[in-house]
Amino acid sequence: MEHNGLLSNNACQTHLKWVNGFTETSPICLPSKRKRNDVNTANGHEEDGPKGFPSKESLRKRGFVLIDGQRGVFYSESWEPNGSTLYLPVNGSLLANIEKYDQISFEQGCFCIGNAAGGFQQKVQGQVIHCWRYSERERKLFIALSYLFTNEQVFQEVISTLDCL
Repeated sequence: MEHNGLLSNNACQTHLKWVNGFTETSPICLPSKRKRNDVNTANGHEEDGPKGFPSKESLRKRGFVLIDGQRGVFYSESWEPNGSTLYLPVNGSLLANIEKYDQISFEQGCFCIGNAAGGFQQKVQGQVIHCWRYSERERKLFIALSYLFTNEQVFQEVISTLDCL
């Protein structure tokens, strides 16, 4: 094996077999494998963008949306219909697989945000993307995940990515 983790051109290897208390060796020839020279697609992505993430074009093809948590993005996995949903900060950047949801809706208004420990911090103005899933057991849609954006520019970037899916 070479230093970069790719198979070498040596197609035959020696195979040890235990037979009646003696070790037999027999060469086993494997089909030769070609070397990978596709350095830019080593992780399955055509191009890498900033911070080691795949390019936005590559992500769009797969149904993923890049959400930068450092720019005023919050999330909640337990939506409350009376406006008391507590949105917690998104730490770092994440890739959201939007295609796994059955429906997406949008909401604008005043929302409660909390700190990383889950305590209420304040009410803020913002836009929310609700990701809906269908419950087979209850036979209805429910909000599985919501993202709150307090930065209008970040929200518009995500919306433009969703438009391209």
